[in-house]
This record gives sequence, structure tokens and C-alpha cells, in this order.
Amino acid sequence: MHDPKRDPEEAKARLGDIREQETREAARILGVSHVYFLGYRDSGMRDTEENQNPANFMNAPLDEAADRLLEIIRETEPDVVITYDLDGGYGHPDHVMTNRVATEAFRRARGESWGPKKLYYSARSREAFKRYAEGLADLDLKIPWMRSDFNFDEYGVPEDQITAHIDITDVAPLKKQALAAHRTQIPAEFFYLGLPDEILSRIAGIEYFVRIEPPAREGEREGDLFAGVRDPAAATA
Repeated sequence: MHDPKRDPEEAKARLGDIREQETREAARILGVSHVYFLGYRDSGMRDTEENQNPANFMNAPLDEAADRLLEIIRETEPDVVITYDLDGGYGHPDHVMTNRVATEAFRRARGESWGPKKLYYSARSREAFKRYAEGLADLDLKIPWMRSDFNFDEYGVPEDQITAHIDITDVAPLKKQALAAHRTQIPAEFFYLGLPDEILSRIAGIEYFVRIEPPAREGEREGDLFAGVRDPAAATA
């Protein structure tokens, strides 16, 4: 519990509601107009006692969870679906489950007239991450979890496997503001929140994705996730 304005014991009993409010505020900052929840409990970090709760998202039957998401896809009719990679970004059980559920729901919906056209997994470019870390080092900053023996050659996705580079330079600072909205999870002194906007845009101004469906052609690179779908301006991601 990192929000100094809340009493930890008082907040603990209603932490789910507080986290939902924080999520909605972060979405507002990012310009996201609709937020949906599937109704499961947070599973906690990998290999912890919390993982055992049957109400956790990670323990939900895949068919049940995919059906819940499928109903949202049927209602919103997105052209593009984006989710975590197979490892959930950094291995969080709920992120891994998010990948499984989103992929299954996409494949169930794809053949329908209202179904999505493209599926992407988010990716961390191996080469770009190294540049990011070097940019932070130039500012005398370091990613908290990065050890001195960190091997850049074993982290992230090699550039030749990245299929989409999305320029977010103009809006990168919004990510920092949205992250700060998660006050019970992110301490105010977290290094990322202290980065000047111009620095953040310079060292983290590109987002990377791998297109899963339809598979990208060898060497294909996109600069727009809505390339090739109908009316990109009206599509929902």
C-alpha cells in the first residue's frame, strides 16, 4: 500500500474497489472511454500463497473466462485486439492468463461478421530496451530490478521478430501520468514518475508489437496497428 493519504488497514478491506477507481482514472488520462472487468480476483505474484485462491483469474476455467471476454468483443466489435505476450510481460500469472483468454476469445470471434481482424502481442524490443537502459544511465538512473550482471542478449524480442513500431512520442508522458494514478501500487518516488516529459518521449517514444493473426510476412513492418482494416478512425483497440 503506497498511497500515503490512505490508512492501510482501512483500505485493505476495500482494496478491490480502490484499484478499480485507480484503473478508471488511469484510463481517463489515456483517453480510454470504456473499461470492462471480467470479475475475477487478483492472483498475486507468481509462486506465492495467494495463487491458491480458486476465485483468482489465473485459476478461472479458460472457456468461462474466454466467454466473458467474447461477450465484450461482441458488444464493442473491435477491429484489433492487443494483449500481453505468452509470458505476460514479466511473468505475472494474471498477465499470462490475459494472453490465453484474449487469444482464445479472438479466435472464437474472428470468423464472425463482427469479429476482429488482427491480433497483436505487446513486445519489448531487445535492442530498444538496451537503448532505454543506456538512456537512463546517462541520467544516473537505473531500472530497480536490473542487476549489474543483466544480460541484454536474453531479454525481450529480437528486432527481426518485431512486426510493428508505433510512434507514441507525442503522448508518451501520458503513460507516466496514468501510472501515477495507481497510487496504492506505485510509490511516488518510483523512478519512472520522475522522468522529465521530454526525456521520456526521447527514450521511450516507440511501442513495439508482434502481429499474431494474420501472421506477418517475413520482413513486414507496420507503423499503424489498424493498417488494412475498415475505417481505422472508428475502430476500437
